[in-house]
Amino acid sequence: PVAGSISGPSSVCVGSAISLTDPAAGGTWSSTAPSVATVGSTGSVFGVGSGVAVISYSVSNTCSTVAAVHTVNVVPSGVGPIVGPDTICAGSFVTMTDTTAGGSWSVSNSTATITGGGVLTGISMGVDSITYTVVNACGTAVTTKVMTIGAYLTAGTILGGNSVCAGSSITLTDAAPGGVWSASNSNATVTGGVTTGVAEGVDTILHTVTSS
Repeated sequence: PVAGSISGPSSVCVGSAISLTDPAAGGTWSSTAPSVATVGSTGSVFGVGSGVAVISYSVSNTCSTVAAVHTVNVVPSGVGPIVGPDTICAGSFVTMTDTTAGGSWSVSNSTATITGGGVLTGISMGVDSITYTVVNACGTAVTTKVMTIGAYLTAGTILGGNSVCAGSSITLTDAAPGGVWSASNSNATVTGGVTTGVAEGVDTILHTVTSS
């Protein structure tokens, strides 16, 4: 038997099809990786998933079996989602990933930077948009992810008196915004910085600021 030589494209997009031909009659088509590419009885190859598949055309008779082979690269026609956290603190870094290989990274403004390997560094407080772009034979595919860059916070300094009579109140202040006031025990209560003595003793007043 003569297997001939397979002719046709060497790549196909995921979700698309190409046609392969072979001049030898009576052969059978097969794929080494059906999860990457399948091939029909007429030589039509369909891209299933990214990767490489070897397509064979086998011809048999009573003497032997011979095969012609053709390598097909299956190229993604889209791009997967960006994987990584939604928030990062200014001055810290995290590695963003994407299941689609071969893309390029970029950010929309100067609140963060990102390397070609996907290492994102927070620069200043704000919101940035991360973009991952893949360009191949199937076209250009883009995916984005919104990232919030938070600032490391300070709890400020509590200002005000350090003694109060039981049954009386004093007002404490702290310049750091968004904090929560609390007392460490039941000798005093505090609401919005207004501290009221409850019983004789010592209490610690706290001003706690929290963010991501």
